[in-house]
Amino acid sequence: MVDNVFILAGGSGTRLWPASLNEYPKQFIKVKGEKSLLSLTIERALYLNISGEIIIITLKSQMDDVIKECAPYRDKARIVILPEPVARNTATALTAAAWWLKKSSKESSTALILPADHLIEGMEEFKRNAIEADALAREGFLVTFGIPPAYPETGYGYIKRGEVHADGYKVESFLEKPNLETAKQFIDDGNYFWNSGMFVFKMDTFLSEIEKYSPDITASFAKINEIPAPVFENKIKVIMDNQEVERAYKSSPSISIDYAVMEKTPLAAVVLADFPWNDIGSWDQFETIIKNFKWAELFEVGSANNTVFSDIPVALCGVEDLIVVIKNGKALVCKKGASQKVKELRSLMEGKDRVDLL
Repeated sequence: MVDNVFILAGGSGTRLWPASLNEYPKQFIKVKGEKSLLSLTIERALYLNISGEIIIITLKSQMDDVIKECAPYRDKARIVILPEPVARNTATALTAAAWWLKKSSKESSTALILPADHLIEGMEEFKRNAIEADALAREGFLVTFGIPPAYPETGYGYIKRGEVHADGYKVESFLEKPNLETAKQFIDDGNYFWNSGMFVFKMDTFLSEIEKYSPDITASFAKINEIPAPVFENKIKVIMDNQEVERAYKSSPSISIDYAVMEKTPLAAVVLADFPWNDIGSWDQFETIIKNFKWAELFEVGSANNTVFSDIPVALCGVEDLIVVIKNGKALVCKKGASQKVKELRSLMEGKDRVDLL
């Protein structure tokens, strides 16, 4: 089993506006009863019964909310928070956590990387796949999880599998988000899988490959003289929080782990996921997980096939196939199938200097 779990909890969830805002993003949205996506991710990590730490990497501005989410679990595992002083995408975030483990004399340990805003079900299947990925990582591979595509999705990157190796495959190539025609070709081919953004790797392998392919990142952290002393907030351990780390972050490039390493390294491997997975990247996808729950007091006349996620009662007359979201004092109305355009709406608001809405 993997030794540690890194939870990436610094995203903005731009396509789930207005429920997801800059300072209160997608991972805090409650999707099952009173549990947020972040809480469900922590529970997923706990299910693995790891021997090491659960390291939650988040923006410093979101740390208070993360600490509140961690409170129910602090006596069940060694939960650690790594607060990022500025957003620098996933490569820098993972390098910071891996550097801390290395300096803590755990450079040969492994870590499972989980985004905090995914919904995963089928815990036994998830655990089995994590064990398979960990075995590959201990051989020296950087392992990702490929999701068998359910339909020709154009909003995901794809992984093409190569030759079989142990319980996985070597990666032949990573593909950018395709157009619909190309996505259909991927489905028909049978060797292409959605790129989940989840990984398993050993610290020393990962840091070696980062230094090889993205030396600017490792050079930034090499300037830190010694590991910062931890502090405790509400009995939660907080690491890597000092001015040297802030300078390292600010001098690091903003780049994803895929661009920084995974698309370049010959050590990439993939395990095919046996568990149900949803990254909830749009309101259309969010609808698939909330349709069996009542998320608003809704009154409809002559209306059909509408989904409403609202803090206040909503009445609909003579409309169909709509997604209506009223959260945080803001409202979104869009046709089903068009919710990917919410990201464009946010850009429009920024262009009109209405960052107060975001």
